[in-house]
Amino acid sequence: MGEAQVHTLSGSIESNSLLDLSPAFYSNNYLKLDYSYGRFSAGIQAEYYPNPLPGYDAGLKGIGLPGKYIAWTETYWNITAGDFYDQFGTGIIFRSWEDRNLGWNNSLGGGRVGFSTPGDVFSFKALGGFKRQFPWYSSRSLAGAEAALRFGGVSIEGSAVARMGDGSPSLWWSALASWNTGGFSARAEWVGKPGGNAQTLELGYGAGKFSATVTARRLQNMLDTFGMNYLPSLCMEQAYMLASLNPYTTFSDGEFGWSGDVYYSVKGWKFHVNGCWIWALPNALRNWDVMRMAYRDINIQVEKRWGRRLKTVAFVSIQENSPSHGDRKATNAQNVFVLDGLYRFPGKLSLRLQAQYLYSQELTRDWMAASADLSSVDGWSVHVQDMYNHGDTGEHYYEAGVSYTTGGFKADLAYGHQRSGMICSGGVCRWQPEYRGGILRLSYHF
Repeated sequence: MGEAQVHTLSGSIESNSLLDLSPAFYSNNYLKLDYSYGRFSAGIQAEYYPNPLPGYDAGLKGIGLPGKYIAWTETYWNITAGDFYDQFGTGIIFRSWEDRNLGWNNSLGGGRVGFSTPGDVFSFKALGGFKRQFPWYSSRSLAGAEAALRFGGVSIEGSAVARMGDGSPSLWWSALASWNTGGFSARAEWVGKPGGNAQTLELGYGAGKFSATVTARRLQNMLDTFGMNYLPSLCMEQAYMLASLNPYTTFSDGEFGWSGDVYYSVKGWKFHVNGCWIWALPNALRNWDVMRMAYRDINIQVEKRWGRRLKTVAFVSIQENSPSHGDRKATNAQNVFVLDGLYRFPGKLSLRLQAQYLYSQELTRDWMAASADLSSVDGWSVHVQDMYNHGDTGEHYYEAGVSYTTGGFKADLAYGHQRSGMICSGGVCRWQPEYRGGILRLSYHF
């Protein structure tokens, strides 16, 4: 007898709205449904933007059905028709993905087929379609294929992508090899495109309570006018308010950089040291024939658990940034210091407190920040936070809010003054304009 076929329906509803004191109303809304029955699956994603949130592309305005697909999956092969996401290699030559925090969705509308041998020793994938442009498609199309061979701890992958729609077709290619044995790992990728190239090397080691990774990458003329690749910053994505004020964004014209992480834990202590150094290549500079520093960031974090109830974190970030990406010698330096504590009271409540300070003699000079978050295991949470630029502008950027979570439902209501600046997610950033107003976020997953 065969397996019983089961009908499965899952999905989510999400709404993010802002009432600005200008006054103006903005709202981003999403509905996603996925259905499966045996080896068959299908889904849709509907979006409604009566007025896109500040910082999101105004072309999103309106209603549309940008996500729709049907798929069939067998043990060793699969096929998809419609809108989908995918990636070749590390994403330098091709990656389609969605990040609603960035307002980013570059799904591909077309078809994909893939197959693999038993044990996944060999796999092959081919795809093609048109890039999403707001609720419909652009005139730009893309077609590509990827093959991978795996044996022991070694993997060898090759991929190629042709971009069509800007004159003559543009061919991008990638060759990637990775190796894993014991606690060691290594991965290297070489990428080529008309007039540009990129190289990446990643090394890692982990044993017991110690682990370390280092990544080096070189990019030269890797701008993709299609917007169908992925070039995240090598530097750590900062979580603390003041440490994230001036994030680094990848300089696709030409840069070389490396980053490293070291983790170690012992007897309730956790240590994390991170660093990145980025230099602009001579081809990307107007006035220099040698590499110039574009960004540097050194981070040290020490976490300690003091019994079952109290956890503390001390964090230091030392940053230096060239606003001209190395074209001029002038740089901006800042040092950030953070104390972060979480205490769990007997019963249902926990309290998290943060104090932060940024010292700088450039830009808007010194900042201070603080936040408090009181949470209950019943799903309720209340938070207040403030960033104060006492070095130059005297401006406060504050927020106070309450949230409630139960099952798959979450509601978050807040009021605040948002500073203009870069908002980053997954190493990719967008510009966020300043605003004052109330924000309501609703989501339900089922």
